[in-house]
Amino acid sequence: MSIPVPKIRELHYLFTIKPQGRTVAHCLDLDIVTAANDIGAAEKRLDFLVTMQIEEALVSGNYTVLTTPAPKVFFDHYNECVRAGKSRPSKDPLRIRVPDVVPMDQPYGSIGVLAATCAAA
Repeated sequence: MSIPVPKIRELHYLFTIKPQGRTVAHCLDLDIVTAANDIGAAEKRLDFLVTMQIEEALVSGNYTVLTTPAPKVFFDHYNECVRAGKSRPSKDPLRIRVPDVVPMDQPYGSIGVLAATCAAA
């Protein structure tokens, strides 16, 4: 039985600033994590990893890698940050290259990203 391509309309990023100043960036919808010395670098790294994960899943047909969200506790933390007014401004959507085997009017799709920033607990 094949797994259908999941419909990803938006992604949720959680940025956690650690006491030492490093930023942990977490894509909650795909449970992908990276870190960097500042939030901008962490966001770029996460964008790259997320884009590669989605594009590789589309090319290989391995859609299960697009259906593994982070544990609920991280979504709860994200929602707490948003309620506390710590949402990040909207950024440009990620551009995802769609393989030629998928009939599309354009070779790219886009996914919106919602983000929040919190201090480490």
